[in-house]
Amino acid sequence: MGPVTLPLPPAVSVLHDAGIHPDELLSWQTAELLWRVHRTTGGSHILPWNGMRTFGPILRFDHHPLPRGEHHAYGIWYGAASPRGALAEAFQSARVIDRHYGDPYLTALRFARPLRLLDVAGIGGGAWATRVGGNHALDSAAHSRTQHWARAIHRAHDDLDGIIYRGRFAGSVCISLVERATDAFPRHPAVSLPLAHPALAGPIDTAAHQLGYAIT
Repeated sequence: MGPVTLPLPPAVSVLHDAGIHPDELLSWQTAELLWRVHRTTGGSHILPWNGMRTFGPILRFDHHPLPRGEHHAYGIWYGAASPRGALAEAFQSARVIDRHYGDPYLTALRFARPLRLLDVAGIGGGAWATRVGGNHALDSAAHSRTQHWARAIHRAHDDLDGIIYRGRFAGSVCISLVERATDAFPRHPAVSLPLAHPALAGPIDTAAHQLGYAIT
């Protein structure tokens, strides 16, 4: 059998009417950490640890409308449930953890309120993606197709903070948050250290070994 193809999403009205079953909605609690790797210098789209990107669409669940560009009414923020997951996603292209270019930081957040997240990967035992006419290729299909789903989800369910899914490279739990979650960000991160910090040498070495990534 060939790879699973992700179909186009149904109409927004169909998605809305399908609703979200209790086991398809996950609540990310305030005691749980989310991790993010982010550059702090260089490039034209550097954002703070709590900044939402309004330029898009670029990545998997960007819900910005086309054409690609600045869309100030739409913000997106990505995080992972573990440092390894954050590193895997941030350095997936070259499979090299570069601790220096762009002065990257590893930051962890505890949010100020629970987050309401649509589970598109069956993490909580539900089968939302299949039930509404899609499949679990949402975790791995081409970005142009998954962005189409993200736009439909955003329009169909205005009470969601974002989407929870499995990262393609570490298989770990990842989250994409939209602008509706802005009020949930804390005033200060729980942890924020440059990847070049000596305290991160051991965890980065371990993650790189597990992932088969190189380190510079």
